[in-house]
Amino acid sequence: MAGVRFEKNARFIYLPDQYGTDAFWRGLEGAFHQAGKTYWATVVNLLARGGRCPKGLFARVTGAPAARTRQLSPDRIFERLSAINLLEEVEVGDGDGTYVQFRPLSYVREAIPTVRARLLAENIALHGVKEWARRIGFGSYGRFAMRLEEPAPVVSGISWDLTAPSYFRPLISVKDGKAKPGFLVCDINLTDTINEAEAEAFVRKCDMASAPSNVGPIMPLLIGHVFSAAAFDLAKRKGILAITLQNLFGDEIAEALKNLVAVLTDAGATASVNPGHLDSILQSLTKVQGAADNLRGTLFELVIGSLVKDVDGGFLTCGERCTDLQTGREAEIDVQLNRDDKSLLVLECKAKLPGSRVSETEVRKWYSDRIPLIQKILTRDGLTEKTIRFEIWSNGEFTDSALKWLKKQQLDFESYSLGWLDGKGLKAYADKAKQASLRKILNEHYFRHPMAEAARKASRELEAVK
Repeated sequence: MAGVRFEKNARFIYLPDQYGTDAFWRGLEGAFHQAGKTYWATVVNLLARGGRCPKGLFARVTGAPAARTRQLSPDRIFERLSAINLLEEVEVGDGDGTYVQFRPLSYVREAIPTVRARLLAENIALHGVKEWARRIGFGSYGRFAMRLEEPAPVVSGISWDLTAPSYFRPLISVKDGKAKPGFLVCDINLTDTINEAEAEAFVRKCDMASAPSNVGPIMPLLIGHVFSAAAFDLAKRKGILAITLQNLFGDEIAEALKNLVAVLTDAGATASVNPGHLDSILQSLTKVQGAADNLRGTLFELVIGSLVKDVDGGFLTCGERCTDLQTGREAEIDVQLNRDDKSLLVLECKAKLPGSRVSETEVRKWYSDRIPLIQKILTRDGLTEKTIRFEIWSNGEFTDSALKWLKKQQLDFESYSLGWLDGKGLKAYADKAKQASLRKILNEHYFRHPMAEAARKASRELEAVK
């Protein structure tokens, strides 16, 4: 078994022709549960998250300490499970980085857009948890840590989704006359229902975190859409706060987070985005402090896709991933519109925060790398008879150096042409929209957002001083 060892020198026995079958893997999971809980917890948590996760979150999935005597580290766990062909690393193109996933085809592996959508929804919820916890003093106000951010959310050498030292009275202790804080730790999973196995793995993780004598008391939170009755009872018995989004945020935000995942997952396949529905999601979720900017950026391409379809007509796809079969390189096409006049519009969308601008580096990459790759893929797919128009659109401005560089480049080729549109141009284009809800979304969340107004005011004041 390539270095996989079980407790008390137990062995997993199987016939050679059974290796790699579905029965083999299910039997191995059962053996892990009996005498290899570290491996079992990893399998259970990865299954609960759709069969794959970004590499940066794998340590959190294992629930194992990074460096502790006689304990397997996350790196060692991956090394051993990949050696028996249960796990693998894959490079996901177009900026998504490396993912860890199950290798056997008998395991479910959710589509990358689905995983990304859920991670975004979880990130928004974590911002809400952070704001709630620090407002009531559950954690030290300025010392919260969240996943995939710096500093990393680590307590007792174990990775979590959110952590904070806590001076909440039941959690503090006194040593040498000084107060020593305990810790608030939180994990979240918005994939369907949290079942008993996942709750058991979380209990084990909390027990491991509390084991060292020099670690302060821990208050664990496990957050999900729904808990099975067995999972909720287990968490309650073990002193864990099992909290649903509905109980934490109320019906409106809980439902909006579900709708967000559905919109981001379905839009790439159907492009059937209802602008009114999109506006409702934005109105609800931008109430969560700290989450608004990420949300606006992610939904920008859906808003632009709906806009160009409304104004120009045609067949729309958003966020479609495609692969160059010769090189294996992947690209994601933000917006692709097959116009009724037989031309093809391909848009690169750059949502910018107030005061930010599209840089020369960004336009160089778009011009020199993404356009040739996408053009090659589209040509392979038999679209050579269509006139292709590539454009880069933003709700903000382009830097002077970016515009200067673009204007020096060749923009018209035999089979395609190029262009760009800044915030002023986008606003003028949006005025052509038949659906008022599209103009409303752009005006409220991308043009007239309070931060955008503040940035414009600061710019006017600076010009006045000059």
